Amino acid sequence: MTIGELPWERVLDQARELEQHGGAPVPATAGSLADLAVTGPAEIFEVSLRLTAPTGSIVLSSGGTTGPPKITYVSYGQAVGRLLREWRPLRPESVLLNLFTPGRMWASHYYMQALAERSGCRVVPSGPLEAGELAYWLDAFESLGVDAVAATPSALTDLAQAVLDAGRSLPLRTVIWMAEPWTEAAEKTVRAAFPEAGFWGNYGAVETYVIATNTPACDLRTLHLMPDQIIEPDDEGALLSRAGEGWTVPVTRYRLGDRLAPAHCRCGRPDGLRVLGRADDTFKLHGSLLAIGDLIELATALPGVAQAQLELVREEESWHGVRRLAVHFTGTAEPAALRQHLLDGSARLFGIALHHPEALAVARVDRLTRVERTGKVPPMIWRQP
Repeated sequence: MTIGELPWERVLDQARELEQHGGAPVPATAGSLADLAVTGPAEIFEVSLRLTAPTGSIVLSSGGTTGPPKITYVSYGQAVGRLLREWRPLRPESVLLNLFTPGRMWASHYYMQALAERSGCRVVPSGPLEAGELAYWLDAFESLGVDAVAATPSALTDLAQAVLDAGRSLPLRTVIWMAEPWTEAAEKTVRAAFPEAGFWGNYGAVETYVIATNTPACDLRTLHLMPDQIIEPDDEGALLSRAGEGWTVPVTRYRLGDRLAPAHCRCGRPDGLRVLGRADDTFKLHGSLLAIGDLIELATALPGVAQAQLELVREEESWHGVRRLAVHFTGTAEPAALRQHLLDGSARLFGIALHHPEALAVARVDRLTRVERTGKVPPMIWRQP
């Protein structure tokens, strides 16, 4: 079952046009999506380079943390014009606090700057602030009239907790989020600090920019595919095709890194979807296959666990096998209680721990490891033996 609608003739025309700019070859007999090649970073690089050559571009990158960076040439307009046709979280009188990390070729900070510019509002390009220094900035943010903020859910939670700990208020009306999923604990903290704020989310990648959007009328974890696109769900990574003008990069059957599924939303808008997790989120622990997303979901289901992260220690001389799993978490739960909860909820993990009790460790921490370049909390980090 696909998500969205895009006539085959438009997909075919787009694929043939992209072929002329370095895209994948189109078979003369192509009669359906399945007849077209699946594309990836190589096609994105070539097509984006050629299409932006006449007007210039911003060179941006995804990846680079656990794999080689994927370079994309993004037009200066960053497709904000197309986005604003249906998703307008900011008003001309808004003052946006942009907490996304600048530099290091990551897109989110510059995307928020462009969104503020096209919305005609003021923007405070702060970038990320450590939890301990946020309290010192609250007076400045309030004096500037900040009423909107853009950040990952992790950074939003830090800001909200600083406000709550200081016994302060920040009159936010708009929360713009992306780049991470929400946990129940994070949502609860942010809503407690900013009870009048509407949540505006979007989903995409550096290579594609925004694919789907979410508004305060939506379920928080459901997004809606933007028009002129179609998604083919696939366990190896959903495939995106789009047509028309105004995108940062036109694509045909581009392999995304996430698994997506159709979803219904309380708002009633069509083409709803949910992000199920990364397509490559499995690993082998002492020969048994485990899914990172399933373990994170299981861990955070225990009351008192706010957020969880897996630390994997590789087998000697192996890039895929894991000999030790450590589950780090924030919150008030007891480590022993979480360990038992994980064993009760995963038969495979129970079997591993039965024969290799040292293979599973659980620890409560004050703060989970973040990606320095983006500020995101990855669900999993590797450690060398």
